[in-house]
Amino acid sequence: MKMPTENSRRAKLMRFTGRILFLTEETSLIRQQLEATGDEAKTLEDELARRLMNDDLPLTNNISTDEITPGWVCFYYDETLGQYVYVALRDGAVKKDEVKNGGFAVVVSGLSKGCGSSRETAPYAEKWAGIQLVIAKSIEKIYGQNSQNIGLLTSTDFGLIERIRRGEEIALAEFTNGLDPISQSIVEYGGLFNYNKARLVGEVSPPAILSEPPAVAGGPIARRPMNIVEKIIARHAFVRAGQIGVEAVKPGDALFAVADVRFSHEYVTPMAASLLTQALGPDARVTEPESVFAFRDHLTFLNKVMSPKHREMGLLERADGLATTQETFTSKQGIKLYGENPDGGSEAICHNAVVEDLALPGQIVIGT
Repeated sequence: MKMPTENSRRAKLMRFTGRILFLTEETSLIRQQLEATGDEAKTLEDELARRLMNDDLPLTNNISTDEITPGWVCFYYDETLGQYVYVALRDGAVKKDEVKNGGFAVVVSGLSKGCGSSRETAPYAEKWAGIQLVIAKSIEKIYGQNSQNIGLLTSTDFGLIERIRRGEEIALAEFTNGLDPISQSIVEYGGLFNYNKARLVGEVSPPAILSEPPAVAGGPIARRPMNIVEKIIARHAFVRAGQIGVEAVKPGDALFAVADVRFSHEYVTPMAASLLTQALGPDARVTEPESVFAFRDHLTFLNKVMSPKHREMGLLERADGLATTQETFTSKQGIKLYGENPDGGSEAICHNAVVEDLALPGQIVIGT
């Protein structure tokens, strides 16, 4: 594994040199952008940017993660995702490969970008299609966090559009304003894996949790009262290697917490395995695998409901491949896999099994 250095941080100034894709309410304008090339594309972008500045370009609101990557696209978990970004957008406005082949670096839309399911594949598809920056009037929390974790920049500042079109360099700090200290560092390092590699070699550290208010001269130290959730988080807070737990936490604190139970289902285990290998190499190991559980439960009956159209696309074989990849990964890592019953169905459903059989009161559970 290549050890991080200061050079593993992103540059402090960034330039976006590709095209800008405006996801407009009028889907025919999206088609025009995707079909335009050369001078025609430049002229169209100029016109749409002018209309946007004049508040005369309605943008698409509530673009869900299912429109960015519909469920069947999630049978892929690598760069292939970039070929299918936005294929479920309204009116069938986007076809396979069109965004990836269009040379777009920035995508612009309206309110509530990334609503719906929290699927990680959505921002990955955008990134692998060449998108470097998402600008929207508002960005949903989990989609935004997923974007930060993979190195996809986001902003609600529409003033960036004209600056980017003029070729200005944009300060990285403009994409970290208002973020907590850990999220800020993740953006600066270009994603969670890069941040964690830097953290493991001591290049960066999460902020200390200040659990006590300043002492009043001559008076006793007042400890902050906590509710039950805060007490659980405080007990699991990671301080440094070999030290877990702090006196107290409070709203607004940014920290890492040690999970007691971790779980994953077959829709996302292969992507997690692929990213782990890409970031840390083929010999990367999951620590404490005895606390990790995998489930084959989301796609068990897919062969009974998949449409003929999707079968013809070879998607049933792709979906079956997810289970195979999951089984290979869990076997290599020593992770408990709840697979399929010989008579059909799953050995366990993750959401039920974790609550009923695996997790205990007072524990922290994280799952995909």
